[in-house]
Amino acid sequence: MTHLPEPQTAAGAADQTRRSFLIRLAAAAAAVGVARVLPGGFAEAATSTKTWASGMALDVQFTVATQATGRVKRPYVAVWIEDAQGKTLRNLTVWVQQSRLNPRWLAELRRWTRENSALLGTVSSATRNPGTYAVAWDGKTDKGVLAPQGDYYVCVETAREHGPYSLVRQKVTVGASAFKKSLGADGDIEAVNVSFGKA
Repeated sequence: MTHLPEPQTAAGAADQTRRSFLIRLAAAAAAVGVARVLPGGFAEAATSTKTWASGMALDVQFTVATQATGRVKRPYVAVWIEDAQGKTLRNLTVWVQQSRLNPRWLAELRRWTRENSALLGTVSSATRNPGTYAVAWDGKTDKGVLAPQGDYYVCVETAREHGPYSLVRQKVTVGASAFKKSLGADGDIEAVNVSFGKA
């Protein structure tokens, strides 16, 4: 004998409609919660991170201590790139006195020394006279891995015996398009300018 399904009452149909509505509402709430934990930009970056544009470099030009008066000591200088979280990604140049690594004045490069002092023997070069200099970042990290496009901090830090402590740290957004930007000045750092373009 074949059993036919019992006809659904109006109350049962209303319960089923309410149930499906609540399920859809819960799914929507879950989606909003995920969006708050993983914002759209982060979610997109996780799936479509673009690598450094081929053949491009970030040139950093800086002027140090040319306006200093009296007997000017050669400044200690560090120029490096930090990621968006403030971690050192690439050391571009570090100038310290080679004949004797004076820890007193080296420690005045406060931000650089905090994370990188163990690298001193491998990344440092001799101090130089006050003037204008340039270094370039080819997009590679200190480990030789190509960085992705995105936000980075350009850091230029100087310390000089009987001179001021100076730090310029500014954000740049590196994509595929060329740009130029002035990053400002501080104390002995009289100017920092960056340009992104073909190497």
